Amino acid sequence: MRLRDDVRGVERAPQEIEDYLLTIGGRTPFDEPMWRLVLARNVIWKVAGGKVWDEGLTVSERGGFVDDGFNDQGLGLRMSEARPLRDESGRLVEQQRYPHLAGWILQRWFPPSSYNKSQWFAPENCMAGGTPKLGPFPQYGDYEIVGGPVEKIPDRQELYDFISAYYRGIEARSGSVESRVREAVNAAEYARQREEQKTRTFVEEYMRDKCSYIWSSSLEAGRVREEVGRRAGIREHVGN
Repeated sequence: MRLRDDVRGVERAPQEIEDYLLTIGGRTPFDEPMWRLVLARNVIWKVAGGKVWDEGLTVSERGGFVDDGFNDQGLGLRMSEARPLRDESGRLVEQQRYPHLAGWILQRWFPPSSYNKSQWFAPENCMAGGTPKLGPFPQYGDYEIVGGPVEKIPDRQELYDFISAYYRGIEARSGSVESRVREAVNAAEYARQREEQKTRTFVEEYMRDKCSYIWSSSLEAGRVREEVGRRAGIREHVGN
């Protein structure tokens, strides 16, 4: 019986690497490999969702401003009327577990006892209906990242050296509710920063395209700055 479906995509570690990890690591009590090498971008999990937007919308249109160009009334920015397709904040959805990582990662299986069940289901870690924000409790244990990411698939000697060091207590890491929360926060923070960067780039491009007078020292640019400043209620001199 297949216990999990948390690795998508077609990329897989070579069979000889999978066999080697099975040889040196063995199997879990549920007959899964103790160790696995996977591409970070292919690992998914179910966690609390958020707002889902039409992929065709720009970042500025997702509840922000829309560029209508420069006109006699000043800057042609207006509030976007776009609305999300749906709001998945109240339910679990599949998302990339490591959107901030690129490359191959080494994961080790941890037993269910590594995760505190009472903490998993604590009110602060659950949605309104009582569903855990971190998804279903890992009753069959779960895999946690202990190495990587690396660009190239490590060879057998590299894997042996790392796993040997791990078992000697170097870079050891246990599965826990806290580690899952940290991963969820890291993934969300990465997504937030990526959206902020897109918005920042849009604003900078807009300003240079539509508002080049801000950087110009010509008399006409000074006149435009003065007019825009007057309409905005700025009394200080903003021309040349």
